[in-house]
Amino acid sequence: MNKIRWGIIGPGSIANNFADALLQTYSAELTAIASYNDQRRKVFGDKYNISNNLRFDHYDSLLNCELVDAVYISTPHTFHADLSIKAAGKGKHILCEKPSAVNFKQGEKVIQAVQDAGVFYKEGFMYRCHPQIPALLEILKNKTIGDITKITSSFGFDMTKVIPEHRLFNKNLAGGAILDVGLYPVSLSRMIAGVQSGKKFVNPIKLSAEAQIGQTGVDEISSAIMEFDNGVIAEAYTAIMKNMDNNAVIEGSDGKIIIDNPWMPGRDGGPYHSKIRIIKNGNEEIREFKGPEHLFFFEAELSSQSILKEKQQVPHPGMTWEDTLGNLKVLDEWRQKINYKINED
Repeated sequence: MNKIRWGIIGPGSIANNFADALLQTYSAELTAIASYNDQRRKVFGDKYNISNNLRFDHYDSLLNCELVDAVYISTPHTFHADLSIKAAGKGKHILCEKPSAVNFKQGEKVIQAVQDAGVFYKEGFMYRCHPQIPALLEILKNKTIGDITKITSSFGFDMTKVIPEHRLFNKNLAGGAILDVGLYPVSLSRMIAGVQSGKKFVNPIKLSAEAQIGQTGVDEISSAIMEFDNGVIAEAYTAIMKNMDNNAVIEGSDGKIIIDNPWMPGRDGGPYHSKIRIIKNGNEEIREFKGPEHLFFFEAELSSQSILKEKQQVPHPGMTWEDTLGNLKVLDEWRQKINYKINED
């Protein structure tokens, strides 16, 4: 097999990003699409030249298709776990958009299913596959800013008004900020705190949080403070009704690092141009990252290469199964602290 044949389930805006990235890859191609919506299926199929016989009006039809090796799942959150388990049962490799599941309990079932099926599985944190993340880890491991003491990161945007039928405001679809974008600062904080302990990631020993719950019952603005057993403190901010800095600041005993664009280095997906700023003794050193690739290219290529090499997981700093479960555990605790419960809990 030279190229992994991908099928996409749910042709939303993120699916378009992934499809654009597949066009740049060396090891993958887009083969099929599944959507219950006739119009969206047609528009997406036409845009990416998908054969008419590989445009499915039912998710199961795509999962049963022998011309598809791997699936990219980009439906609303609440369908992620069930679809991943179904796909694993059909022997399909899986890249599932974040969150992999809406809680830890669901996540465990997903990981068990992919483990039993012997298929590849990855949660879609595309930023973890971008070149600036391994570079950041190297800077931290070299103690460039000394011991890590504090991490402050945010991911928030302003929908400007409440749209009750939109997935972000729909409690039945696990809407709200934490499960949509708050999981980014959590995943970054756990990884960076892990460097201090010589580990790939660590989970906090204590978490406190506050939130603004909106009229539809979802968290519209929220923040969490995480304390780790190595003394690192992490502050995470997230919102769907407030624009935030959407950056990360890492403070150390000898200086600080500012990542201007940790989550989406590359406007509209790419090409990318991002910076890591190291501030020390009154001086600023800038590390630049520049390239023609689409943001999702790195994740699509890494996933496809891993499948070709018969690996079930991507290497760190990509999201490993253990990392995914650790992240879900923290997200559960964050929601618990602000008393935001969903049906699946």
